[in-house]
Amino acid sequence: MSYSVEQIIEKRRRLWDKHHDEGLDREFIRVAADEIVSSEDNRKVVRERPWLLIEACFTVVTKEGKTVPFFFNEVQRDFIRQIEENGASKHKPYLILKGRQLGFTTMITAIANARSITKRNFFGLTVADCGDNTRSIFNDKARSVYDRLPPRLKPTEKFNSAKELFFSKLNSSWRAATASENVARSKTLSMVHYSEAAFYKCNLSSLQASVGAACVDDALIVYESTPNGFNEFKDLWDSGTCINLFYPWWLDKEYRCTDYHYIDRADAWLKERIKLLEEKGLDREQIAWYCRTYDGYIDKRLIRQEYPCSPEEAFISTGGCVFDLDKLNDQMIRVGMRPGPIVGEFVYDRVLEPIKGPSGAVVGTRPILKNVRFLERAGGCIRIHAEPRVKRDERGEVIALAPYVLGGDTAGEGSDCFTAKIIDNMTGATVATLQRKRMDADLYAEQLYCLGKHYHEALLGVEINFTPTPMQHLLNLGYSNIYYREVVSTSMINEATTVPGFQTDHNSREGILDNLVRQLRDDPSCEVDMETLRELTTFIRNPKKLGRREAMAGAHDDLVMALAIAHFIRGRQSRDWLPVPEEENTFIKDNFHVGRKKTGGAFMDWGD
Repeated sequence: MSYSVEQIIEKRRRLWDKHHDEGLDREFIRVAADEIVSSEDNRKVVRERPWLLIEACFTVVTKEGKTVPFFFNEVQRDFIRQIEENGASKHKPYLILKGRQLGFTTMITAIANARSITKRNFFGLTVADCGDNTRSIFNDKARSVYDRLPPRLKPTEKFNSAKELFFSKLNSSWRAATASENVARSKTLSMVHYSEAAFYKCNLSSLQASVGAACVDDALIVYESTPNGFNEFKDLWDSGTCINLFYPWWLDKEYRCTDYHYIDRADAWLKERIKLLEEKGLDREQIAWYCRTYDGYIDKRLIRQEYPCSPEEAFISTGGCVFDLDKLNDQMIRVGMRPGPIVGEFVYDRVLEPIKGPSGAVVGTRPILKNVRFLERAGGCIRIHAEPRVKRDERGEVIALAPYVLGGDTAGEGSDCFTAKIIDNMTGATVATLQRKRMDADLYAEQLYCLGKHYHEALLGVEINFTPTPMQHLLNLGYSNIYYREVVSTSMINEATTVPGFQTDHNSREGILDNLVRQLRDDPSCEVDMETLRELTTFIRNPKKLGRREAMAGAHDDLVMALAIAHFIRGRQSRDWLPVPEEENTFIKDNFHVGRKKTGGAFMDWGD
């Protein structure tokens, strides 16, 4: 009777669970290797899915020095599932962000090993961050694993050097090298593993150019690393060019202990973190392990880099942030646990309405928006976090409306985005966010108009430093609740006049930022947009500019400034329920209604 590779793995697992006998496992591997090699079907399977050979015949050495079967843990199994579902292509690499010691380097090296002994013309490369790790990967995770294989699985070796395994019969090889800009020149590669890529001393983009040119189209490319702050690895994560995979520390079942006294001695920061871990469903043993690990660090901040609880925490900047990083990070973790926002944008018909003079003759036109509706679609510029609130009487009739404010920041000279933040003025919570890199100023104004109308004619303040077009267009559209600032004339009379729009100068900028710092220090939960929270974590005091508060190099602050404007103008808007206008505004009723998806949960059923 012949067995499939999957059946062999299952038999090996049952045998190990029953006996935990290294000698018995070695004998099983010898028989399993014969079974696999002698079957054409099984040989074909392991050529196509080499990771099956790992669980069938490979072994690893534990921290305690015991040789055990190489059965994948939960995170390793998930990565294999990703490969099987998404395939391999040099045009869509995998990027793994992880905590320490989850076993990815060991697993990926084993995959390269399995491929090199089963596939013809396979050439694999692992790029390590330093020479010591290069030697460790080759000797501990490749050479020793290969040496423990039964002879039946070992192809003819032409040479087996200090950094390369080469099999002449298959014309295949795998080697380890230390990261340098010329590491892969004149090579053809079927698989590349960038190990601890956040810690390379060479330029990652130059390394990519070198290695990428050598890769075949169906190459399996994997970047993996623990985080190392803001660098090119972070840029790669943000670029959208990779399949991003984040694996938190608690997925490793070994990360648990019963030293509960570490929980009892937690400091203020750790107490807040314990609450978050409990909200995530971690048990007491996992939390005790985390607290014990935290207690062992001299620099307590390292826990967030070594054992991050979210991608945002993994990459969070250190030092110089204007806002409270701990509070922002906790809020990002909480936001990551919630359902995402509804994404889309307003669509409408723009028509020109004639303007008649006293005599009845047409003297001009003004634009109006008709058939306005919100279209839910990927890539839309608006993220809806909460629907407009209303108060109803016992009959269900709307008797009052919640007040809202809208702060907008234009794209300036073009490096930032057109943005807006809409805030519930009674709670201070963000309810909607607008963000788009490239956008015509008049189209930006029309999205603001629709947003403001939807949120009960929100008080609308837009920054006008770089272009007056959005504000002028809003006035032309007839938006009625515009923020006006006071301007004192320079004449002898020094009269104060009011002008529409928010003007950002040194004094006003410092004032709105001071106000936002206080708001987020007192209530960080008011911000629920992940992109805005990320910008807040990279908003620093620039030491090269005498401590000027701005986005760090390579980051943006347009959402931060829109949020600061919105919170600043809240004083000009009511913080109590607004009466329903006598003449009913049909904008919301005509264009929006609340529904419920079949899967449950409230949502905005926008219509289209």
